[in-house]
Amino acid sequence: MPSATELRTELATDRADGGLRRPRGTGRRRRRPSGALAGWLSVAPALLVILGFTFYPMVQSMLLSTDRWNMLGPPEFVGMQNYTAILSAGTFRESLLHTVVFTAITLAGTYVLALATAIAANRELASARLVRTITVLPAVIPMVVAGLIWKWLYEPDHGLVNNLFGLVGADGARWLFDNDLALPAVALVSIWKDFGIYALILLGGLQRIPAELYEAATIDRAGPWRQFRSITLPMLRPAGAAVFLLLVFNSFKVFDQVWVMTEGGPGTATTTVVTFIYTKLLTDVGVASAASVVLFVVLLLITLIRMHLTSREES
Repeated sequence: MPSATELRTELATDRADGGLRRPRGTGRRRRRPSGALAGWLSVAPALLVILGFTFYPMVQSMLLSTDRWNMLGPPEFVGMQNYTAILSAGTFRESLLHTVVFTAITLAGTYVLALATAIAANRELASARLVRTITVLPAVIPMVVAGLIWKWLYEPDHGLVNNLFGLVGADGARWLFDNDLALPAVALVSIWKDFGIYALILLGGLQRIPAELYEAATIDRAGPWRQFRSITLPMLRPAGAAVFLLLVFNSFKVFDQVWVMTEGGPGTATTTVVTFIYTKLLTDVGVASAASVVLFVVLLLITLIRMHLTSREES
């Protein structure tokens, strides 16, 4: 037990410290959570949202993919029959092929246009800010509205596209009614609408490249093409990888513009995987869920391959 002298000394020290020290034996100290516990507590709300709105629907979809269910009666367990049915069905394989073609067109067109726009906007010109603003404008338009606008532009008799062809004496086409032209015509809408956003991502990558590299290359008499091939493209790989994955994800999930402009037609010329899932959802939830799981596996494989290639490039 402390003596009276020690207590007086301790109280005097507390007064000198502004009363911040707690007297000995006058209550329990409040324990702070450890670093790991504090980290888990800080991310818990976001983690619960992700589990509730992302993982739970995924698990439910996987479970429903083994059932036959038309939403009118109880689900009936059928095992892997839904997977066997969609993988052997020509309609699903055709929709998967259309999705891959759509992704290839969108990926190539959007990346080239976005890169050219980013390079133009990266120059120290007065018009660079105007270029950035104009290219982002289509991105703020809802995809359904963009699809309706382009459906009118593609109209065979009075659409703006065929009228422009008529000004140069060329015949237009029935863009959305031709089996060979409908899918590229829909892909063009995605390119027009989204290339500005991807241009901003690439612009951020361009602005992270040290200017000293270009100055050294200029001293070594490297031309613009050599600088672009040896400096710009290699240094732009991280931003390019992000753009690649975003484009692939968005293209494989394409639905709005397809449904608004063609509803998957003519025939099944523009039926994509998500369009297939939507049509099957109205009759058999199990088949639609199985197609969703297949789409998830395809995207997961693409992501893993891209991550593997990126890690190899970095090493």
